[in-house]
Formats: sequence, C-alpha cells, structure tokens
Amino acid sequence: MISAPRGTRDILPGEVEKWRYVEELAHRLCAEYGYSEIRTPLFEHTELFERLGEATDTVRKEMYTFPDRGGRSLTLRPEGTAPVVRAFLEGGLKDGPLPQKLYYLGPMFRYERPQSGRYRQHHQFGVEALGSLNPALDAEVILLAVDFCSRLGLEVRVEINSIGCPTCRPAYREALKGFLADRVGGLCDDCRERYQRNVLRVLDCKVAACQALVAGAPQALDMLCPDCSSHFQELEGLLADSGVPHCRNPRLVRGFDYYTKTVFEVAASGRGLEKALCGGGRYDGLASELG
Repeated sequence: MISAPRGTRDILPGEVEKWRYVEELAHRLCAEYGYSEIRTPLFEHTELFERLGEATDTVRKEMYTFPDRGGRSLTLRPEGTAPVVRAFLEGGLKDGPLPQKLYYLGPMFRYERPQSGRYRQHHQFGVEALGSLNPALDAEVILLAVDFCSRLGLEVRVEINSIGCPTCRPAYREALKGFLADRVGGLCDDCRERYQRNVLRVLDCKVAACQALVAGAPQALDMLCPDCSSHFQELEGLLADSGVPHCRNPRLVRGFDYYTKTVFEVAASGRGLEKALCGGGRYDGLASELG
C-alpha cells in the first residue's frame, strides 16, 4: 500500500469543515482590515529565495529545489513574503496607491524533520503591508494577528523586539559575537555555524545549553540608532493605546535575514499551552533587494 509522503497529511471529511471555518474567518477579518487577497505560484525561481540570504537556515537546509525540463532551478515556496513582494513589483502594484495591503492562504514547503505541529507541507495564513515606514502599520499587523486568534477563542500573548537596521545592526552583531567569542565551544552544532553566518539566530536557539550561554548577552534595544529607537517607542505606545498586552523579548529574532526594526511573535497561553502561533516583522529593504 502506498502511503502519503513523510511530513504530509490528508485533511479528511470531518476535519475539512474545521479548516474551512478558520479560512472563512481569515477572509472576513482581512476584508474588515482592508487587505486584499493575492495568490502566487506554489513554485518560484530559486534565485528569489536565495536572495533572502544564504545565512538563513531555510535557504541553506530546508528548501525543496529541483531543475525543470528546461534546466531552470525552481523551488517550492518555503514562505509567503518573498513571492508576494515579487508579485508586488512585477504586477505593478508598486505604482498604485500605497500602502498595498495583501493577504494569502495556502501551502508552504520545507524539508525539515517532521515533528508535532510541523509538516513538510504546511499551510499558512499571512498578511503583507507594503509601502509605508509608519510604525502604525506594524501595530495594525500585530492587532490583526491578535484579533484572528481571539476570534478563534485563543488566549494569546504578544512579544516584540527591534533588531535595528543596516545602520545600527552591524555594531550590535559585532558586540554579540564578542560576547560569545569565548563561549562558542559550548554552543550546539547549529549555533556554532550560526555564529559565523548569522549570529543573531543564536539568540533564538531552543537548546537549553545555548540559552544559558546567551544569558546576559548585549541587547539590540540598547544599541538602536535614533530612527529605530523612535520607531520602536512609537510602536509600543500604539499597542498600549490599543489595549493589547505585550512584552519585550530581547532574544526574539526571525528566521529570515530580510527583517529590519520590528519583529514580533504571538503565542498561545493558558490551558497549559505555550506554543508560537504566528510571527513576523518589518522588512524595509526587501523590495529593493528583489529589484
């Protein structure tokens, strides 16, 4: 008997109805927030994702990449942001009114070890807001995520951080490398590699030994340039005014190199459940990086 490929699953009658309920909620919510649906191909030219940074674990280890019959290298999309930005540029949306507020629902593909709650073909609901430097847009995306979870009956907590920009991040990166220089030998294999390629990802490691070694590490929030500092303070004020409970998490980073300034995570809480449900952040340089 032939079984489904490892890391995938069938969604059978009885469960499909639950999926449809969640998807219909996403459509309604995005309409209320003024976001329009966008649908991008399931595969893209590999170069699109390679431009996200070879220091990114997903790009280096987790992409389903293959040559087509014409010899072109294609990749099943591992995430939704880069394809949306590519479509934003290629489809002429950048020439229309800004910001452009878009959302998508669909499968993503990552070759990683299947585990509880993680599949090689998984489904994401995501939003992208392009064309504004205003921190109010950061706050709106976070509020949308919290609203979505709340309407599903989930209790959530919000963690935020700022990882700076090309102006202030290099100094922070060097400070973090200096702090870890005599601790590298105690890091896990992945983090020893991250130390060389993308040291910020060491902060996000879930291995207990690595978490202990980064205790007391310099914080990006203490080394922000004036622009990034002002942006973060305004975001905190907007979230406070909206009544959304949130806290700073100086170890919070994201898996892709394109993030700048704001990064956030929304996690389930209560009922003994502590699990990240969604996350994101600002990516001011990505459209430029993609041309």
